[in-house]
Amino acid sequence: MSAIQRRKRRPNGGHRKDTPDVKIMKSMDSFARSISTIDYQLTQKCSICARPNSSMGSLRPLMKVLEISCHGIPWLIGTIGLLLSVHKPEHLEILMNLLIALIGDLIIIAVLKMLVQRERPPLNKSDMFATVSVDNYSFPSGHCSRAIMLAYFFSERVNIEAPILGLIVLWALVVSLSRLLLGRHYFSDVMFGMILGALEFKLLSYYWLSKENCMFVLEPFFAHFHL
Repeated sequence: MSAIQRRKRRPNGGHRKDTPDVKIMKSMDSFARSISTIDYQLTQKCSICARPNSSMGSLRPLMKVLEISCHGIPWLIGTIGLLLSVHKPEHLEILMNLLIALIGDLIIIAVLKMLVQRERPPLNKSDMFATVSVDNYSFPSGHCSRAIMLAYFFSERVNIEAPILGLIVLWALVVSLSRLLLGRHYFSDVMFGMILGALEFKLLSYYWLSKENCMFVLEPFFAHFHL
């Protein structure tokens, strides 16, 4: 009997059954593709301000204002400027820790984007404010992480009135939503960015610098200003 005839006589037609490990890998691959498809579809449906001719394209100017309002550069410049002008130790404590949080967020986002290197959604229009090379990548959303981190920061560490705090939280949520509406990010980029922002604040709280430590760190640099 030839080899071909022997294969034909096998009950399963000569095909080997998948091992349990192979079945698990195939199931995980199928699940990942399903999640990716849902992510893409949600992003497409939400990108209603991505282009001037989109269904809500008239709102693009407002979305761009929100984009700039949470950009890292204005926040860094503003924080450093206030550090140079305030005099009270409790204010220095807040501003120093805010500066650390902003710099830490930029570093974490840059590292993750370079590691993942996920391209931005197809509908994204390349007109972002003050970008660098790493901003070509989508995952995770730096605006979302920064907005949520700032919302936690002001709600937990700054003594402000409830109405103003409510506006800050609303601003953070609207900024996060605007990243989807503009088509800047995939849905998963936004969600992960928001979670990351909360984790960043928890990490900052754990390593929070006291007034004494802030004064010690700042004195060599700003003593001729106000310390």
